[in-house]
Amino acid sequence: MLLTVSCRWGGQDDADGERPPGAPTGVTAQAGSATSVHVMWNRTAPAGSEVTGYEVYRGHIKVEQVPASTHMVDVTRLRPATTYVFTVRARDADGRLGPPSREARATTPAAARADTAPPTTPGDLGGR
Repeated sequence: MLLTVSCRWGGQDDADGERPPGAPTGVTAQAGSATSVHVMWNRTAPAGSEVTGYEVYRGHIKVEQVPASTHMVDVTRLRPATTYVFTVRARDADGRLGPPSREARATTPAAARADTAPPTTPGDLGGR
């Protein structure tokens, strides 16, 4: 029994002679709040196939899927004071995924404590 496996991330041509899309460039991640991160990237240059969408990953988990016209997402439901690593992959019309982008890291800030103290009474009120 012979088993052959290929991920085709090395830029090799597919059986029909077309290459999967390239990796998105310029990926950045910035905390938007204690529970969200804003991820942005540059449009992928065609590598023989048209990009129809992008997939955003937190670690190895796909967290967002967007059309090719979108180059930014807000990833929500994150934990405060935690560092996250994001990558982006392009998908073409045939469903082929390109290689992952370079990693972008972001750390969410600590959650702000709830303000439960009542306001103070204004002092020395005088009219004119």
